[in-house]
Amino acid sequence: MAIGLSNHEVYPRVVKCGCPQTVSIVPVGTVARFNDEWVYNIGIVPTECSDETYIEHERMTNIIKAKSVNGTITFTHTFEGEQEWALLLAPEIYPTSIRKYSIYSLEEDLYERTPYKGDLHAHSNSSDGNEEPCIVAANYRKNGFDFFALTDHHKFQPSVDLINYYKDLPVDFKIFTGEEIHLKGYYIHTVNFGGKSSVNEYYNADPEKHHEEIKKISETLSVPAGINALEYAYRKWIADEIHKRDGFAIIAHPFWINKDELHMRPKMVDYLLEKEHYDAMEIVSGVSAHETNLQTAFYNDQRAKGRKIAIVGSSDCHGTDPALFFNNSKSIVFAKDLEYESICSAIKDLYSVAVETRPNEGVRIYGPFRLVKYARFL
Repeated sequence: MAIGLSNHEVYPRVVKCGCPQTVSIVPVGTVARFNDEWVYNIGIVPTECSDETYIEHERMTNIIKAKSVNGTITFTHTFEGEQEWALLLAPEIYPTSIRKYSIYSLEEDLYERTPYKGDLHAHSNSSDGNEEPCIVAANYRKNGFDFFALTDHHKFQPSVDLINYYKDLPVDFKIFTGEEIHLKGYYIHTVNFGGKSSVNEYYNADPEKHHEEIKKISETLSVPAGINALEYAYRKWIADEIHKRDGFAIIAHPFWINKDELHMRPKMVDYLLEKEHYDAMEIVSGVSAHETNLQTAFYNDQRAKGRKIAIVGSSDCHGTDPALFFNNSKSIVFAKDLEYESICSAIKDLYSVAVETRPNEGVRIYGPFRLVKYARFL
């Protein structure tokens, strides 16, 4: 009977680098047990950080000899550097019978964090989505998400009702409040993630009054060429109102093309990021490959300027059936726990990546290099 890699589990798969770590290769079922009478060689090969040369006949590999106990092989090794490692296991008596396993070593700051899969921008039939809020949430959990926010257009209350719907059920899944903000007569989309109340409702209670206030503010501003002062005043006002409600302000799909125009002009996005009014920007947001390419290229330019840009991946989903569509754009947030403050702090501190999956194209992950490497391993 063939014994494949799925017949063994490596525990732990993620270890702390720079100090001794004990690792076990454990059989799943009795047929995959290692022979307690044999000696096994374990070659430990780093994927990137090593003092060794790539000149083949000069290369050396760390070799550990181990014996199994009750069918399980356990060894101790110090993994240096933050990287993936190949574990090449073979019995001494059959040296060409090699099985390869993988393990990842992390620096302490990342080792102490948990990767959480989430979506901070999604819709239900309370606005223009396909399913009821409770169905949307259930489908997210069914597809392995750890958290999400319902952010219906113009509406905050559906997210509150959804949280109350599930509040007495013991589910390991966090649902956060949210809304997508559109102000009357102005085509501005902004995500209020986790706020305690609605910016939409506040504005729409007296739109003429708020418009006049914002317009007066815009007339006092000195903004760079190419920046519309009134639009900038509106976008800043929205972010300020989100923060008054302890919410997390997200620039939504900035380079979505609508009616032959970008949703936001690049100069406006650049200026908002320079002024640090917003907490994060969607660089993956359920839009086309063309639009996503623009957003990710813009993000790279911002980093080249030396700016630290907090990013998220969001689906902006309007339907969760079939699962393919809403599961294509998401975030992985490396946080201390699943509480709101921890998720927001992790994103602000640049411990998040945006994940994009397109049919027949594989997975692309965007963000800081060390996080992208780790996320790809996961």
